[in-house]
Amino acid sequence: MAFDGKTVVITGTSSGIGRETAEAFAERGARLVLIGRNVTRLNETKKACLEKGALEAVVFRCDVSDYALAKKTCAQIKKKFGSVDVLVNNAGYGIYGALRDTEIKDIEGLMRTNYFGTVYFTKELLPTMGRGSHIVNISSMAGKLPLTNYSGYCASKFAIWAFSESIYHELKWDGIDVHVICPSATRTHFFDNESFAMHPHRRQPERMADPKEVAGWIMDAIERGRLETVSPSLKEYIAVFLLANVPWLYHRIMQSRYVKRQIQR
Repeated sequence: MAFDGKTVVITGTSSGIGRETAEAFAERGARLVLIGRNVTRLNETKKACLEKGALEAVVFRCDVSDYALAKKTCAQIKKKFGSVDVLVNNAGYGIYGALRDTEIKDIEGLMRTNYFGTVYFTKELLPTMGRGSHIVNISSMAGKLPLTNYSGYCASKFAIWAFSESIYHELKWDGIDVHVICPSATRTHFFDNESFAMHPHRRQPERMADPKEVAGWIMDAIERGRLETVSPSLKEYIAVFLLANVPWLYHRIMQSRYVKRQIQR
């Protein structure tokens, strides 16, 4: 699908999934609005996108968890471009640890960035979006499966999934498509947070998904009009099936000694 001249807004484009997604749209001739907090990295993304064929690439420094700043940024986008054709809510981060060891401020921070950041940009830019537009929200397999030591992160990603499912039905009447992407562990700066110091995935990067692959899922979801895209991992497909159809077995597995050993390694 070509996006020649289409205005595409992407949050969290400093690196990882956001940057790869921006480059994928650039290759299709889009006009890009790159949102993030690290201006140096944003400008690197901008340069890469222009080299790959973006019609235009504009950088906005914004912390999506700050509603006043998000609203101001969206107003600037509306003033400059008038309308938005694609919004990709990608900005987010994670914290790993037991609830008893997690500060309330950290849980609130996860919700403000991951969930409310998605709501803020969707709410503010929605009036500029017409028929044929797309909203893409990045959730996670942690937004499908309640995982041990991820209570705050899971809550934020489950909220994104539920929000996306709800507005999918609401906005269909207006000809606007909504897509929610649920990747598994991905090789990004996500695991740089110190709370992941002993996390098994951090020690096994070869088992993580490539962010370019996830960007491909986003493009495919838009082209096919698919609401939900989940990680193609067989293990995670089975886990989702068990939780939906045989919940007692999923709970038994999550309480097993094997899982306990994995998270304590």
